[in-house]
Amino acid sequence: DSSASMLTPPADRKWEKACEIAMALAYVALMEQDSVSLIAPGTFHSPSYYGGRAIHQLGNSLLKLKPDIRKDPVRSMRAAISQVRYPGVAIVVSDFLMPFAFIREIFNGLRAKNMDITAVQVLGPHEIEPLSGVESARIVDSETGEEIEITMDQDARNHYGLLLVDHNQRLQDFLAESRIAYCLALSRQDLGEFIVENLARTGLLK
Repeated sequence: DSSASMLTPPADRKWEKACEIAMALAYVALMEQDSVSLIAPGTFHSPSYYGGRAIHQLGNSLLKLKPDIRKDPVRSMRAAISQVRYPGVAIVVSDFLMPFAFIREIFNGLRAKNMDITAVQVLGPHEIEPLSGVESARIVDSETGEEIEITMDQDARNHYGLLLVDHNQRLQDFLAESRIAYCLALSRQDLGEFIVENLARTGLLK
């Protein structure tokens, strides 16, 4: 996911964590002699990489990759899915903080391509506990630029928490019904810990 929300707020480093996860999974796949292709919708679509030595080329591509936040994320994702030509394993790394209809469209599009899908949700601390110590703020939607004034009293924080839990539960229920593996990655979580404790439970790593 190369949409603007993956860069917001910068201190959460969700984009950097997503790149770390992509790099680690690519390394495992390449060492197993599988081919790997990296897609950042609207920004980058790599060729297929083969063999362990290709990890250096793929890593250089990731380091140079900068999301183009001006792109329409919906159209970019549709275009990316349309470029999938063969069945295989698809790992979608995103915060999934988007309208649920779009989430459903993404995964149904991949299912139609007969992909074996895993969803990795990357969340930062400012999404779990936003605006700590702040009583009021002007909020800017990172995707649309829309601005609203809010008051962050305890009721507002409780309401936000319920909305986030409800959204994530709806996401997980849909994925479970669709037989799509899911795991959560916190942006400040150690990569090794994430792979051993979170990712291994999906069955993606043997």
